Amino acid sequence: MGQKDISLVRYFEDEDRYADLINGFIFGGERVVSGADIQELDSRITGFLSKIKDGFKIQKYRDSVRKVVLGLGFAIIGLENQDRVHHAMPIRIMLEDAAGYDKQMRRIQKHHRNRKDLQGDEFVGGFSIRDKVYPVITICIYYGDKPYDGAKELYQIMEYETLPDKLKVFLNNYKIHVLEIRSFHDIDRFKTDLREVFGFIQRSGNPAEEQKFTFENKERFQKMDEEAFDVITTVTGSKELELMKNEYRDERGKINMCEAILGMIEAGRVEGLSEGETRGKIKGEAKIVAIIRKKYIKKKNLQIISDELELDYSYVKEVVDLIHEHPDWTDLQIGEMLIMHNNF
Repeated sequence: MGQKDISLVRYFEDEDRYADLINGFIFGGERVVSGADIQELDSRITGFLSKIKDGFKIQKYRDSVRKVVLGLGFAIIGLENQDRVHHAMPIRIMLEDAAGYDKQMRRIQKHHRNRKDLQGDEFVGGFSIRDKVYPVITICIYYGDKPYDGAKELYQIMEYETLPDKLKVFLNNYKIHVLEIRSFHDIDRFKTDLREVFGFIQRSGNPAEEQKFTFENKERFQKMDEEAFDVITTVTGSKELELMKNEYRDERGKINMCEAILGMIEAGRVEGLSEGETRGKIKGEAKIVAIIRKKYIKKKNLQIISDELELDYSYVKEVVDLIHEHPDWTDLQIGEMLIMHNNF
């Protein structure tokens, strides 16, 4: 399992995120399940495709799988993470889902063998007329940087067009469900940091858009969980940002991604801005911040400050808001934040 997959598996160990993914992708953002409805399951799936001799045994590990409470019922919902298009994905997921059903069936059969409570036809199959299995669903999360053009149903990779029409009706299709992160634009369906993670990944490769999105959502990005930060850095391949993690981690383990990006700029590592250009802009901005700060300390009204300095009221308010949010920041630090927020 690669580093990207490991970071995503760790990320979705959180029950609230797992529930948020289900609500956002399956239920259109409606809060149908909560973290309390997500129950742990063994990610190992096994199954038998036949009973000839010893049978052909399947054994692999799903990336993630949970038992999900839905009202009075349950469903087993698994995740498969993909950074490349898998053109045989319908067959791969069909086998995993079938193994999930087979595992449930064998557990039921074992239960009846121990109780010795079946007779006749039910005894032969080890499965009574009252027995049921839980539905098995797999969501394929695709985070690759090219559109997903692989098959999304078995028919697309099945050679059946030349068959007689009367035979075609006997064929069973199998559809899969692909959550293509970069084209899933309704990220407001998500209520956890899935929104920020998916939004940043969608903009990866475009530094200006990455930074603009980050600072438009600075309240969330200033206090990111390590698991969310790791998904962003591994999926987008941002080595520079990854190196900033420990430097901008607070005492609670949260990562301030806004300051990490500012640190990248100060180090001259953000594409499109030389260190000299950046420092010059920041110093100029810091001088304006210092003037606004002095006038505000003297209890001057924001509109008056705006008129006196011939600056937009919204800009003055932004400076004052930053002063309140970060009372320990210097004028230079606030200037850095303003450059990021307003120029990108």
